[in-house]
Amino acid sequence: MDTVRTFIALPLPSELKEKIARTQSELREAGGDVKWDAPDKFHITLKFLGDAEPPVIPKLAESLQKSIGGLGAFEVSYEGVGGFPNIIRPRVVWIGTKPSSALDRVQRLIEESCAALGFPHDDRQFHAHITLGRVKGNRGLDGLTARLKSVTFEPSIARCSEIHIMRSDLKPTGSVYALLKSIPLVP
Repeated sequence: MDTVRTFIALPLPSELKEKIARTQSELREAGGDVKWDAPDKFHITLKFLGDAEPPVIPKLAESLQKSIGGLGAFEVSYEGVGGFPNIIRPRVVWIGTKPSSALDRVQRLIEESCAALGFPHDDRQFHAHITLGRVKGNRGLDGLTARLKSVTFEPSIARCSEIHIMRSDLKPTGSVYALLKSIPLVP
């Protein structure tokens, strides 16, 4: 049976994606060997599941509906530009979020639901972020680092009223995402 490369994401409103794309454009001007994500792919990954058997997806959706479906919508504040593992030698360029107990709770409940279905538990600290691009090499790294230190992203608040189970198909041109299931956060 073929598997489905799967992750659970917090989707972003189009206005926020547009604003993030403007900041990404400023960073692109610095040059560097970076594979930039397309704005329509911007999201926060709450849990990467990897390859999943298709029959588990409806079970996952049902489990998530039970664990987070009644929590209600919440707001996330987006701010700051940075890099993982650090801003001096970034491998991933991102927009961050303010600490959010609601977002942390949703992520923790998702982690627990996935573990109950046999997915590996991720013990790493959750760092909510939107990936703007992945650094592929050292060419132009000094310019990118300087730009990361100087660029600003005006803080924004967005309401989160659903979580998405996503499919990710790897293609030579990059990954292609498809929505598998939306989990509304209605009480």
